[in-house]
Amino acid sequence: MEMVERGEVAQIIIAHKDRLVRFGYMKKTIKNYCFNATQSKLNELYEIALRYTSVKNEIFQRYGSISGLNYLSYPRQIRNEWVKTNYANKFGLQARYWKQAVDEVFSNIKSNWSNGFRKIKNNIYKNKNYTEVEKHYAFYLLKASILLYKAITFQSFDLPEIFKDKDIRRDKIHKYLKSRLRKYLRTKSYQNKNRSFQIDRNMYDIHKDNKGRTWIGIMGLTPRKRVRLQMTSSTESTGNLRIVLKGKHIEIHQAEDIQVNPIEGKDKRAIDKGFSEVITSSSGRKYGEQFNQLLKKESDRLSEKNKKRNKIRALTDKYEKKGDIVKSEIIKKNNLGKRKYFYQKEINLNEIKQFINLSLNRFITEERPAVMVTEDLRFTNWNKKLSKNVKRYFSSWLKGYLQERIDYKTMLNGVQQVVVNSAYGSQICHLCGRFGVRNGDKFYCEVHGVLDADHNAALNYLARMSDPDITIYTPYRKVKDILQERLRLSNQDSRYSVIKTGQ
Repeated sequence: MEMVERGEVAQIIIAHKDRLVRFGYMKKTIKNYCFNATQSKLNELYEIALRYTSVKNEIFQRYGSISGLNYLSYPRQIRNEWVKTNYANKFGLQARYWKQAVDEVFSNIKSNWSNGFRKIKNNIYKNKNYTEVEKHYAFYLLKASILLYKAITFQSFDLPEIFKDKDIRRDKIHKYLKSRLRKYLRTKSYQNKNRSFQIDRNMYDIHKDNKGRTWIGIMGLTPRKRVRLQMTSSTESTGNLRIVLKGKHIEIHQAEDIQVNPIEGKDKRAIDKGFSEVITSSSGRKYGEQFNQLLKKESDRLSEKNKKRNKIRALTDKYEKKGDIVKSEIIKKNNLGKRKYFYQKEINLNEIKQFINLSLNRFITEERPAVMVTEDLRFTNWNKKLSKNVKRYFSSWLKGYLQERIDYKTMLNGVQQVVVNSAYGSQICHLCGRFGVRNGDKFYCEVHGVLDADHNAALNYLARMSDPDITIYTPYRKVKDILQERLRLSNQDSRYSVIKTGQ
């Protein structure tokens, strides 16, 4: 497989390169569904989710801050304390449930601390007020959670052997660490939605009946009694599962290791993410045409739906001002519910997601690229590409979801992804470098006439991958100056060649 040269790598950013797996495995969430659940079963599952969430919030509240540092290295001691004191009895859950909740929360807490430590390390590394020994001491404390807790709470502790003969301003380091921790880890996590919980392999069983139907038995609130649900899939589930409740619908999520199958590609391809179609390749082929019609259909539906809801909401406000609270509450209960609204929205969003995934699959299977060059959309304004309603409902969501799927598809197929600076990529001609005018799907150049706007942008991104002057961090104003300077120099060269030929 052809790879990007070393000189080019210095000018690009490979998205998620720490997670990129070429000849191994990667995680994928498999969704199974249950049906024919009675109301009593749904009520029990919702009650489990409610109590499970209360355990998580209790842990977040008590150990999500500095007081939890003592437990980072060995969170099991919390479970031991709760078992001895019977503290967990107040939640009304079987032991396996609240223990699973404790483990899940501490994995989140560790992740939060790890992200905070990474930011603090960057600050310490760039701080010129500390010596190398003091920086080493600060890094050491960030790795030793118990010592860090004593340091930021100003408790006395024995200095490690490697620092005993060193000149270190300990108080200054401790105060600095405390201020940084307060800045980056000030907010405690909290879970508002009570609609999911996690179970391990001993908390469920799966079997098939005489008719070949697959059933799952989930541990309930009562010992030795399980909630039996029929599954749509016949595959055997193993390991931890997450039960997700969406109204009367039940989903079972399982993380599985899937093998990465690298495609034997040789070419480099750049793509332009658009609105009329999902992507346009630098080869000139378009994938996911009629994409704008799909988005417009859903945005128009939401706009019309919200107009009607706003009229009903205005009516409830009118009755409340008149003092007719009973009538207002009846209208809210029967006409302003959110369950059906979000269910319809989720169905239509899934259709859009499926369309995006099919388009990306077609691109990878048909063009088989070794390297995929994409634009960085973090600071790109799509508002000019989108209509008013589509911009309102889909602008931010589209950019995030499309980039997430590109990251996933490239990792799954062993394609190297390169992210380049997108500044003015769609406003210059790829043939002559002159600035032009983009209007919809057409690009107008003074020299080369009318070009396809998306294809032109994709070719500019492909050239920018190996551009030594424009990196992903180059500000857009500087990018414009670089492009104008190149155009000026090329015009000078062309005039010089004409004069020389005339002589």
